[in-house]
Amino acid sequence: MKAKAIIFIVIMVIGLAVYGYFKAVPGIQNQTENKPQIEINPKIFDFGEVKYGDVASHVFKVRNTGEQVLEIKKVATSCACTEAEIEKKRLGPNEEVNLTVTYNTGAMSGSHAKGKQERIIYIKSNDPKNPQIEAIISAYVK
Repeated sequence: MKAKAIIFIVIMVIGLAVYGYFKAVPGIQNQTENKPQIEINPKIFDFGEVKYGDVASHVFKVRNTGEQVLEIKKVATSCACTEAEIEKKRLGPNEEVNLTVTYNTGAMSGSHAKGKQERIIYIKSNDPKNPQIEAIISAYVK
């Protein structure tokens, strides 16, 4: 009977130790839930048909849906024919800013300048879950 009591106590102590360990060590979700979180809307925008030589612009919305300050570290584009400018590089929780993207169809030449076109805008931030997000613009240049 005494051996059963000792085994029971040992199992209880081990069980409490394991429970305490998992409560004390944050899980993956807990490590990112109070951090900055970047979101872009829309993720894809199609200009439709655009005449060669025209300049087309669209404003994307960048939002910090996290609980800490979001820092935009870099905004870049996949082509020199596309420019992207963000209003502000530090966003508080639930703050939203404009990201203006301008596509100059006349900046490209040759046979690859016309037809279906797609450009990518890269936004790097301090979001630990998504340190880089992308927005895409497309157009049919005639």
